[in-house]
Amino acid sequence: MLTDVMSAFLAPAGWGAATSAPLAGDASNRKYLRLSRGDDRAVLMDAPPARGEDIRPFVAIATYLSALGLSAPRIFAQDDTEGLLLLEDLGD
Repeated sequence: MLTDVMSAFLAPAGWGAATSAPLAGDASNRKYLRLSRGDDRAVLMDAPPARGEDIRPFVAIATYLSALGLSAPRIFAQDDTEGLLLLEDLGD
């Protein structure tokens, strides 16, 4: 499930040993994995720039909504070059 690039991204954020399970996708080239680390959960968004994806608008909107005091998933780690985001898991 996890690629070497994903594992290298997750390790410094403390999620390198997490287990992963796929989540339902959407109509884009993005993929989502639910990560589990004991009782903790997070979501890994894989949005490959090589396939036309760009995480920067998502980050900008989440930051803007949070600044207004509105709910948006917290971003724990990001890699714009690889198109990876480690996000708060809001549940099913």
